[in-house]
Amino acid sequence: MDIKVSRCYIYPLKSGSGISVDKLELTQRGPKDDRLWMLVQDQGSNEGKFITQRDTGCGKLALVKAIPTGDGNMDFSTPNGRKMVVVEDDLSCYDGVVRVWRDDCTAMDAGNAAAHWFSEYLGRPCRLVRIMDEFIRLTDQNYSRRGDQVSFADGFPLLVTNLASLEKLKTYFPPNVDIGMDRFRPNIVLEGAQPFEEDVIHEIRIADVVLEFVKPCNRCMVTTIDQSEGVSHSNEPLETLAKIRHGKGRGLQGVFFGQNAIPRELGVIEVGNDVEILSKKPLHPALKNTVSNLD
Repeated sequence: MDIKVSRCYIYPLKSGSGISVDKLELTQRGPKDDRLWMLVQDQGSNEGKFITQRDTGCGKLALVKAIPTGDGNMDFSTPNGRKMVVVEDDLSCYDGVVRVWRDDCTAMDAGNAAAHWFSEYLGRPCRLVRIMDEFIRLTDQNYSRRGDQVSFADGFPLLVTNLASLEKLKTYFPPNVDIGMDRFRPNIVLEGAQPFEEDVIHEIRIADVVLEFVKPCNRCMVTTIDQSEGVSHSNEPLETLAKIRHGKGRGLQGVFFGQNAIPRELGVIEVGNDVEILSKKPLHPALKNTVSNLD
C-alpha cells in the first residue's frame, strides 16, 4: 500500500488547539505559523517561563483557538464565546527573556489587554508573547546538524505520526478506551505505512520536501488530556505506552510514540501527497524492547 499524507496540523499557540490545514508551508524552524505564540508566567521566580497544558489547571489551553489572519494578526477564541484579536503593530519587545525548557528566547509582548484576557481565562497571571522573527532557537544538537532551528515547540520543528501505529496501540488499550490522534498533537499524520514503520525511517520525501526523522518522540502527560474538553479522565494512553513502548538507551528514556523530524529541503506539503521513503535506519536502542516495526 502506498504511503500518503493523511492529515496536517499547526498549533499557532503553544499548547493551544490544533488547527487542521490542507497544506503546510515549511520554514527552517517548522511549519509556517506553528507555535510562534506562547504564554509565559508573569510573576515570581519563574517569570518568563513557558506555560503549557502540563501546568496545573492549564489543560483548558487545548480549547483556545488561535487563527492567523494572514496579515500578521491573530484571532484568539474560546468555546464560551470569548474572543480577542492581537494586532501585530501593537507588539513590543518583551522585557527580559522567555524560557522554553532550558532555552532563553527573545520575544515580542502582546500587551496588557492580551495578558488580562489570558490571565482571566487561566486564573493565573500570564503574558502572551510571540517569538522574534530574527531570533534563532537551536534544536538539541545531540540529534541535529549545526544551525537547525525550532520555534516555541518543545524541541524539534515537526512531529510525524502514523495512523497504523495508533491502530496497533489501540489493540492494547483497556476496554472502552478510545483515543484519537489529536492526543499526540502531530504536524503530519501518515497513512498506508506499517505499524511503527516510522521507527526505522531515516528520510522521506513529500513533494519537494525532504524530512529527516531524528529521534523517537518521548510522550508526556499532555497525551492524557482530552483535547476536545481540556481535562484528563484517565492516565491513558501513558499507561499502555508504559507497557509496550517504554525504553531506555543512548541518552533517551521514557515512553515513545511518533518521530521528531527536521526539514532538510523546504517546500509545501499537502494532504494526499505521496510519501517516498528515501532511506531507513536501525531501530533506536531505546526502542529495542518495545512493540515496534520489527515485531
